[in-house]
Amino acid sequence: MKPHFRCLLVGNPNCGKSSLFNQLTGLYQKTGNFQGVTVERLSGNIFNDSGSVEIIDLPGAFSLNGSSEEKMILSKFLMNLEKSDKIIFVLDPVLIERSLQFLLQIIDLGAPVLLVMTMKDVIEKKNISIDLALLEKQLGLKISFVNAKNGEGLEDLKKVIFDQRNFQVAQRVWKWDSKREKILEGIISRIATKDRIGIRFIVSNALKTLSGESLQKSLPGLDIFPVKIQEFIKLQFKKSGIKFTYQDELIAKSIRIKSIVSAILKSRDHGKGSGFSKKIDSVLLHPVSGMISFLIIMALVFQSLFSWSEIPMDLIENGFQFLSRFLSSNLPVGPLSDLVSDGVMKGLGSVLVFLPQISLLFLFIGIMEESGYMARASFVMDKIMGKFGLSGKSFIPLLSSAACAVPAIMGARTIENKSDRLATILVAPLVMCSARYPVYILVIGAIFPSVQIFGIFSLKAVVLFFLFMLGLAASLTFALLFKRTFFKSESSYFVIELPEYKFPSIRNLLLNTYKKMKTFLVNTGKIILAVSIILWFLANYPAGPKYQAKESILLEQGKNADEFRIRESFAGSFGNFIEPAIRPLGFDWKMGIALLTSFIAREVMVSTLAVIYGVEGNEESSGLHDAMRNDVNETTGKKVWTTLSAISLLVFFAFACQCMSTLAVVRKETNSYFWPFFLFSYMSVLAYLSSLAVYQFGVFLGFG
Repeated sequence: MKPHFRCLLVGNPNCGKSSLFNQLTGLYQKTGNFQGVTVERLSGNIFNDSGSVEIIDLPGAFSLNGSSEEKMILSKFLMNLEKSDKIIFVLDPVLIERSLQFLLQIIDLGAPVLLVMTMKDVIEKKNISIDLALLEKQLGLKISFVNAKNGEGLEDLKKVIFDQRNFQVAQRVWKWDSKREKILEGIISRIATKDRIGIRFIVSNALKTLSGESLQKSLPGLDIFPVKIQEFIKLQFKKSGIKFTYQDELIAKSIRIKSIVSAILKSRDHGKGSGFSKKIDSVLLHPVSGMISFLIIMALVFQSLFSWSEIPMDLIENGFQFLSRFLSSNLPVGPLSDLVSDGVMKGLGSVLVFLPQISLLFLFIGIMEESGYMARASFVMDKIMGKFGLSGKSFIPLLSSAACAVPAIMGARTIENKSDRLATILVAPLVMCSARYPVYILVIGAIFPSVQIFGIFSLKAVVLFFLFMLGLAASLTFALLFKRTFFKSESSYFVIELPEYKFPSIRNLLLNTYKKMKTFLVNTGKIILAVSIILWFLANYPAGPKYQAKESILLEQGKNADEFRIRESFAGSFGNFIEPAIRPLGFDWKMGIALLTSFIAREVMVSTLAVIYGVEGNEESSGLHDAMRNDVNETTGKKVWTTLSAISLLVFFAFACQCMSTLAVVRKETNSYFWPFFLFSYMSVLAYLSSLAVYQFGVFLGFG
């Protein structure tokens, strides 16, 4: 069903726009990119008896002017609206003056607008009273008041949206002084065209350049008859003898906005809420206590990943084991039965068992973002980032890498400084991401003992936290190296609007976690399924009478026939071929096979080991942990997996670039093949040398 029309959600960052989008569209969402660029585009639909309306969530901004890719896309998108497009402007009542500054630019576009005021619960707690009827009259626009957190007023808003008469083209709210107003109105009437909106915005940008302000060349208003418009404006002002500066426009708008706010704002009490926020910020924004708080929060997150997910992980593991045995018992004996039960089920189950921990990670990051803490963490980290040649703007992409490097790299678009942006892109994959978690948790859970430290944290959680800090430290170190070599330039200033503290919406948190987990399952599941099938084949073939006869002889001698079968397989042959190169790292040929497949996607290593050990074990094996702990090298008689070899492997995975998606998105973001090649090369060399140093030093100390 084709939508009636499109509604574009526009507003400041942290104004509740994304929460409103989630409430309106629910599960009827899709993700894509704006045409010709890599900025993510979220769209969804709302429905009633007559049809549907498409809702597009545009990037948050404080104005239509800006040099980051997201702000440029926002401006270009709004300057090239289709005739049927409408704008839903989300007004932030807590920062209403900032919102009105942006709204006046939107009104100047001449497009149909509907105002939606969110954060109803927040302004009620702050005892803020806004005269909505008077505000509607002052702006000439209809206003809907909703609570985007719990959905209050949502159904009424949907009815308002479907009635296109509620979207109104407002008259200009602010005015110049009478002389300038007459001149500018004459200029606008002379150059305006019926088939184009936003002529006031175009003239405003032309005036900025005349005032000496430096704007990005591709910004709307500079690419449409720029010379003719500027020369025409110069001529008109010369004739009139009146001097004009762009600051006059800011002053005129600010005076009008303050008069509107003073009229509609009935009361404001900064008592409890403001005092409470200041007390928390005195701790979280302090250079010392703020950093300590951040480390404690992250440590608690990793502790929770182990302690809270244990029961659901056991349920998933037992479920896949039951399903594997059921299929093996009920399918006809033969290669197909072995493929499904030993290859597909064990391969998928070995990775999907980590879904509880990955979903908890996404949930915790969502809580930090929605509560307002993420912005404060960025503020605290700004000084530290500055010592490594970056600004606080780089911290959010780096911390976002804890979920996935792909959106983190895309998030670097908000960094205007090109050197900072490239440096951030190149070091973001060093931060521990969710794809590493299955490998880390498998190795840590299988090899490290279950002991408590300080009676609070488990050793396993401490090791995981250490790996997170190792990745973060490595990313900052290489950022400093790159800034001192390839990207010598001054770092950009870091300016951030600290949002109000808010209690996160449970519905939005669960919906966002569901969407991210769905993406993880769809993208990862396809890879794991394909790799599991290929690996099962490589680990079981070649087969034939010669191999079966040898296995029978070994069984009669009471020896392990599985070891012979997998060593003689295609996978075993490859593992043995590369073993001399990885033996100095403490890895054997089985780990070598797993390392190779992990370069497709890190988490595939877990399914690879499951397939290999599944082939070697039997239907009653006690799981992948036990198989790894009990694996013995028949030549040396020593265990394959030791604490030292496990640490070596963890260090390798901490630094290696084992993600095709990351390389693909770096190619898109940099528009170059050199940088993804450079990224893969330097991370691979770093991983090998670091793992080599760790293992050989451990052997030297007598731990090998």
